[in-house]
Amino acid sequence: MKKLIISANPSTKGFTHAIVNKMKELSEKNGDSVEVLDLYQTELRQDFLRYEEKREMAKDEVTKKIQSKITEADELVFVFPIWWGDAPAIMKNFIDCNFSAGYAFKYTPEGKSVGLLTGKSARIIATSGSPSYFYKVFLHIQFGWNMNRIGFCGIKQKSFTVFWGIDNKGTDRGKYLEALKDLV
Repeated sequence: MKKLIISANPSTKGFTHAIVNKMKELSEKNGDSVEVLDLYQTELRQDFLRYEEKREMAKDEVTKKIQSKITEADELVFVFPIWWGDAPAIMKNFIDCNFSAGYAFKYTPEGKSVGLLTGKSARIIATSGSPSYFYKVFLHIQFGWNMNRIGFCGIKQKSFTVFWGIDNKGTDRGKYLEALKDLV
């Protein structure tokens, strides 16, 4: 299986990077081919989405390269901290820029949306400083990712995992990294 791990955390000391490294290690031990795309470190940087005409979208070389990586992957793994109730802006911009109409989805003449990235799966792994009882508040994130982002494009969501209380000094981060074995 070919995996593309997309991560978004500006701090190289953030727990997000430990998760990415462990997922890569476990996946490669499983025989998977893995590429990591760190949105803060990649040479494939994208400015925030801007256009005057929709037909101008997704025409630049960086977007074409990223879309090629998405096309080649069997599974996408999104890893990010929850900030202000959702993924960081750079992750949402990644979706805006690369999961464009004509590539990731299309509309039928009747106006029905059709996902074009079928046959792919995705895992979402997020971290939060909040305690786990906030999960009820954050259910909109899972719904948003499944229905309005990856699901909209025809990608099957395999898992949605949130590691809670990351900022709590008593949190066993090693236990969270061990839990990744179940996601590979």
